Amino acid sequence: MADVPTDHFHASFLPLANAAELDAAAPRTPDSLTPTGPSSDTISKWLAATAKLHRASADSPEFFADAARFAVETIGLEAAQVFSLRESDSTDRWQLLASHGREEFITHSQLQDSLNSLLTNPITSFQPSNSQTSQAQSTAAVVAPVLSSAGNVIGAVYGARNPRSENRRRGIRPLEARMMQLLAESVGVGIARLAHETAAARTRVLLEQAFSPTVADYIQQHPECLAGQLREVTMLFADLRGFTTLAETLPPADCYRLLAEVMEVLTQCVLRNQGIVVDYFGDGLLALWNAPLQRADHADRACSAALEMLDTLPTVSQDWQHLNRGPLQLGIGIHTGPVLVGNSGTKSRLKYGPRGNNVHLASRVQGATKQLETPVVITAATRQRLSREFFTLRICTARLPGLEQPVDLFSVYPASSAAEVMRRLDQYAQALACFEQGDLARAESLFTDLVTPYPLTPARFLAQQAATLRHTELGRRSGDNTEHSLGPIIEIREK
Repeated sequence: MADVPTDHFHASFLPLANAAELDAAAPRTPDSLTPTGPSSDTISKWLAATAKLHRASADSPEFFADAARFAVETIGLEAAQVFSLRESDSTDRWQLLASHGREEFITHSQLQDSLNSLLTNPITSFQPSNSQTSQAQSTAAVVAPVLSSAGNVIGAVYGARNPRSENRRRGIRPLEARMMQLLAESVGVGIARLAHETAAARTRVLLEQAFSPTVADYIQQHPECLAGQLREVTMLFADLRGFTTLAETLPPADCYRLLAEVMEVLTQCVLRNQGIVVDYFGDGLLALWNAPLQRADHADRACSAALEMLDTLPTVSQDWQHLNRGPLQLGIGIHTGPVLVGNSGTKSRLKYGPRGNNVHLASRVQGATKQLETPVVITAATRQRLSREFFTLRICTARLPGLEQPVDLFSVYPASSAAEVMRRLDQYAQALACFEQGDLARAESLFTDLVTPYPLTPARFLAQQAATLRHTELGRRSGDNTEHSLGPIIEIREK
């Protein structure tokens, strides 16, 4: 457009006016009081169509096509195109979003010059009817920048008019250029909407990789919850027992398929109980309750998930029995306490989870299940928050690796099994009391009596502990190489 005279004006609007004021503001020839621009009726139709286009920008997938059609059918141009500006510095920076009308009237070189001029001078430009271009019976053009809220060029609206077309108008009239400018404003809304929806969709994908749809919805509505905050939560660590040994005997493909099936089962148990899976590590996972959504019954939900895992794992084990040497087994540790919880990852890779000493404690409780030979172990902090839907049995007082203070550990059962547990509760409590008071022979006898009829308690382990301590006190060497303490507190070595 450098070889033809052009008229420019900055992106601003005249105040809205009534019909008489619009007639008075319309362009006129110097020697005539007759308006040469569009009538007030035409302008009213323009404004009504513009308002409709603005409303469509909120939700119409055809918005950009509607914008190009508006330039042709409402403003009266022969052809119109809508562009967005790519962020890259490639030679083809302008991406065509929509086109309407007779594209043969669009001259490529003129189009590129008009678009590129916006990069250095982002104002609406047009060729009026008195320009050399219109006198020569050639195409006149108008281009309006699409600006972001920060005033940066993010797109453009381009229109062309040729006097050889049916309406035989020459050049672009000033009010038509202003309508193109207004159209560019509407397109800016549409591009912003598209960018917002794209970002929201990307965020949604990230959220649904880590959370259930309900939690993902909550985080999208309350993104501030991803910032670090102190919250009491219940954490569950689950670990597949003996998988390292099993993996050495399986082909790699079978190993990964088996682990994937196990993790899927465990994950669904967490999700069904309104928890979130924080992370997978090797052959285990970490799940969390009471963050980011608050759950008053978070301890109940965690224990329900744990017991459900134990109930559903045998199905997977049965499907793989032709490759397994024995049934698949889990170790699950649960602990409740305050942690710092939030997004510890990045904007492109979300990793929501807890941090703090209570996380390490929960992990050590899971490790204790190996030594105690009990599939689910919870701490006193979790037990204190359980409802009557559950029944607990104190296993022992233990010192966990890396922790100075001993911790009371419990096994947990659904309330429906309370009667069965109660039949053995007195004997187990009596055996534990004897063990902690130093009556090791009696403790060993009572624990041993519990091993066969009720294997889900740590009776066998504590019977071995009692025997080891008793033999040590008698000065005899025990065949059990387990390290032990000389008091009522059990030393847990497993992490």
